Amino acid sequence: MKPNSQDSGTGSVVAEHLSFDEDELLEACLQRFAEVAPAKTPRDLLDFLPDPPSESRIFVLVELIKLDMSASAESGTIHRIESYVEALPELISLQSVPVDLVLEELQLRKDAGQQPSIDEYAQRFPQFGSVLGKFLGAAAEVTNSVHAIGAPPQVAIGSKIDDFLIIQTLGSGAFANVYLAQQVSMRRLVALKVSQGRGDEPQALAQLDHANIVRVFDQRDLTDPDVHLLYMQYMQGGTLLDVVKSVRANSAGKLTGQIILDCVDRQCLRAAQAVPERSAVRKWLAEADWPTVVAWMGVQLGRALAEAHRHDVLHRDVKPANVLLSAEGIPALADFNVSFAGVAGRAGAAAAFGGSIGYMAAEHLRAISPEILDSPSDVREPADLYSLAILLWQLWQGQRPFDCKPSPDSWSDAVRDQLESRSKPLVQPVRSGGAPERVLEATLRKALSLQPEDRPSSGVELAGQLKLALHPDVAGLFDPDETSVRSWLRRRSTWVVAGLIIMIPNIIVGYFNFWYNKDTLAMFGQQVLEYHRDLSWKLNAIIFPVGFLIALWRILPVTQAARRAGRDQELTDRDLNATLCLSHHAGLIGGVFWVAAGVFYSIVLTNRFESFTLPHASEFFLSLLVCGGIAATYPYFGIAILATTVYYPQFVRRSMHDDHFDRRRGHAIFQNAAWFMASVIAPLLGLAILISRIGKKEVIPGYLLGLVGLAFVGILVSFFAFMYMSAYWAGMAEVLSSRRSSIVPGAPDEE
Repeated sequence: MKPNSQDSGTGSVVAEHLSFDEDELLEACLQRFAEVAPAKTPRDLLDFLPDPPSESRIFVLVELIKLDMSASAESGTIHRIESYVEALPELISLQSVPVDLVLEELQLRKDAGQQPSIDEYAQRFPQFGSVLGKFLGAAAEVTNSVHAIGAPPQVAIGSKIDDFLIIQTLGSGAFANVYLAQQVSMRRLVALKVSQGRGDEPQALAQLDHANIVRVFDQRDLTDPDVHLLYMQYMQGGTLLDVVKSVRANSAGKLTGQIILDCVDRQCLRAAQAVPERSAVRKWLAEADWPTVVAWMGVQLGRALAEAHRHDVLHRDVKPANVLLSAEGIPALADFNVSFAGVAGRAGAAAAFGGSIGYMAAEHLRAISPEILDSPSDVREPADLYSLAILLWQLWQGQRPFDCKPSPDSWSDAVRDQLESRSKPLVQPVRSGGAPERVLEATLRKALSLQPEDRPSSGVELAGQLKLALHPDVAGLFDPDETSVRSWLRRRSTWVVAGLIIMIPNIIVGYFNFWYNKDTLAMFGQQVLEYHRDLSWKLNAIIFPVGFLIALWRILPVTQAARRAGRDQELTDRDLNATLCLSHHAGLIGGVFWVAAGVFYSIVLTNRFESFTLPHASEFFLSLLVCGGIAATYPYFGIAILATTVYYPQFVRRSMHDDHFDRRRGHAIFQNAAWFMASVIAPLLGLAILISRIGKKEVIPGYLLGLVGLAFVGILVSFFAFMYMSAYWAGMAEVLSSRRSSIVPGAPDEE
């Protein structure tokens, strides 16, 4: 399951705070002692300290004392701290005892049914009086779902335990061993975790079915031997911790995804597993630049967290050791800390929260800090996203983004140091340059915001933002250059821009129509001309204000949405619908009023003047129909381009997610095609009028030629607008479409 990884147990909260060497040192000391714990005498703990002595010697001693106290409590004896101080005076004193060790003793006594007095501890450790009072007030919230703690049972290679044939050891920790095993009844390979403690991980994770979450199959409790078995999906490629170590040993600015494949291949070789010979994922990884690969990892892990959060399951321990890799290098989250199990090394209130402090958000650190002890309800989904951002930064750079002391004196000191680092500027990264890296860094910096509300609102949002790094050519659609026309339009008033696009074509076409009507009606005498002129003024005095008000009414929701987007607020499905429907409404406003005016004029003039016959009315109506087509086409495509290329990308940029993108895209393309056909019909009608005039051997007025020319220009404009928006939608589909099933960027969708 996790080669060379530590189990979520003693010291795991602090170990991730240290360097890799110190991490392994602490784990080795704890694992050696766990095999014999509890110690016969406190002095025996010296045999398990680092040799030669290191800067972490006192820190390791405190963790060994916690483990010894916990193991002794399992056998019915709770050792007091004074017994260790008396046996090891050269290393520890009552004045130097860290608060987390005091809280460990207090918690063990409460778990044993005792009722320790705050006055007693205030006398024994006066320096921690206020802290202990806070802890006792929060202790009611602490629940422990671990039923037993002890050294991990050893199972011989080649032996059989229950339904499992042990093939080889994959990893070991202080409280569990992980084996590659064959489940005989199912004839499948599994990762078998053997321990003496159990939690509620299988029940919580059984509901999760996601490609980037390790599937936990089931658990079993045995009585002979007395062990707990947890069996899950086997991942051949090791963990991301192996990759992070390799990144540290190399130059992050010159890496490619080949470093992941190298780590995966070593693990497959160690487990005697075959490496896929033909894999589109491995081929892409081998050539992809490192920032793009990191973003690719983040996209999948962000989606995995989103799936877990959708089922109200929090991880609370996102770190490289808990991300497993397949033989293709595909990541999967494992070891969800859903039980919040308290074990040795997680002192006091920390027993209620899982996690490794090097990857914790500020609110998580405050919840486990002995000096603060915030409410556990504050540690929610944003904390998981924060931890993922640290993981991705470490994968990108080879180190976490915070500057902390390498060797803390105690667990509480490590928590305090980590908490202080969260409000400091991030460590400056080593950059290789390029659009993918810029997108990656900007996204991670946002996800590492101190306040939870400033981070991405969900794993889907984080994945969507990181996905832009996989498609740098598309990133400009959502983050246009500040000097570009799209950025300029974003800064302008929606009322003004959209209003002008709608009204200007109608005014221009109205000018052409006025001269056409004047020329056409001149043959009917001055009375008809004057009557039509008066009627036109009255009708236009009504139509244009009404049309303008309707346009403003339809623009209003887009304006409100633009304001919310400018304040970085999340927009609704209704906002997106109103934005993309504005172009259709803009076209209808012009087209409907022009057609209605043509019908009105034709009827009124036919009834008012006998000389104005039905054929004349038909030609008159046809001219207004042409004008209506032109007046509808230009506003439609103008607003469609504005909505598609300016407002819609701006509105989805925060979440980089649209559940109905594919439906919107299909509807927009169909609607664009329909309006393009309408833009073709209008010039053909104008051409028919022109031919009829030529047939009558009339002199063709310049304004009529201009009107027809304007219509044919509209065809070209409509065609290029249609093609431009189709290409734009195709670009956005690369990052927003749910139909992009291939996990390899740029690859065709999987069937």
